[in-house]
Amino acid sequence: MTTEGGVVILDDIFPNLATGFRVAEFNWLMKRDAVSRVLTTQPLLHLLPEYATRYPEFAERVEPYTVDELRGASLAWMTFLNNAAYFLDDLEATETPFVVTLYPGGGLNLGDPEADAKLAAVLASPMLRAVITTQPRVTEYVRALAPEVELQEILGVVVNPLYLGPGAGFRTDYYPGGASTLRLAFAAHKYTERGLDKGYDLFLEVLRGLRSTGVPVEGHVIGGFSEDDIDVTDLGDALTFHGTLEAEDLKTVFGSIDLVVSPNRPGVLSAKAFDGFPLGSVIEAALCGAGIVATDALDQNRLFMDGRNILIVQPDADDIVHRIVELIDAPGGIGRLAQAGLSVARRGYGIDSQLRARLDVMERALLPLEEPVAG
Repeated sequence: MTTEGGVVILDDIFPNLATGFRVAEFNWLMKRDAVSRVLTTQPLLHLLPEYATRYPEFAERVEPYTVDELRGASLAWMTFLNNAAYFLDDLEATETPFVVTLYPGGGLNLGDPEADAKLAAVLASPMLRAVITTQPRVTEYVRALAPEVELQEILGVVVNPLYLGPGAGFRTDYYPGGASTLRLAFAAHKYTERGLDKGYDLFLEVLRGLRSTGVPVEGHVIGGFSEDDIDVTDLGDALTFHGTLEAEDLKTVFGSIDLVVSPNRPGVLSAKAFDGFPLGSVIEAALCGAGIVATDALDQNRLFMDGRNILIVQPDADDIVHRIVELIDAPGGIGRLAQAGLSVARRGYGIDSQLRARLDVMERALLPLEEPVAG
């Protein structure tokens, strides 16, 4: 059914529930009727019933993408460069204005010739109304490439509002005073066999290093990793694999974690590949009261202060172990760091900072373009 007018979201993954930030953003926009429909290239036969069970109020607004469904839309809303590049010809053929959020990943390998060609084509489109960037280096890159483009920097990623309820994340059960074991989490999507891009190998070495110092530690791995990726027989029952979790289950696990460790490395998936800082799963953990231990090789941090509300570490197991042991022994220990990080995360990743800021961009993009003044 083609519906004239309205804002449509174009996507290649939705309504897969594993893409939590999309679910959070798209549902929020549909709930407020800011968006009429989500048009997706994903096969819906298996995905839509699962989504409909969880979100029946929105399921009828998720439809297969065709160019005919795009005709008459007042605006198209997208995330990731690859999506914008994929839909670009149809957007221009139907004269549909669009906004794109340039998250890291999704083809945004800055400096790679193929990625730069896609980005240049998107930025040069007469139908582009605005770009949202989420990392400082992307902001700088886009401004240098297309200074005339309307650009809004919204640092970070959308999180599910269930992490932001009153009192969420406020805890006192931290090792060693509130728990007998130091509980560490690693949470990331699996893109390589050994997870080297996300630092899965370093996480395992950190567990081993902490055990060698006498710290009683347990590790929790969230994502598509298993004991088949790297030999972990020496860790025994100190390591638990949870698999990929949806938001409610993820919140439960993170609610009992002391520290989330994110030792990711740029340039592993490809020479120009990089992650945002910090990963979305890391922010979700922080909003559940877990302290953040993360690398920042590309100096993308703008919200946190090392040693006060986060530990920014080198991609080196010895350095990470040293910083964690120092933290345990410091006044206030893990609880001080984690609760300070929670405060920063709630400000930087709250509804106003993330979702309402995006809605403001959408509303501006829907305004009529100013007519050029006759000379």
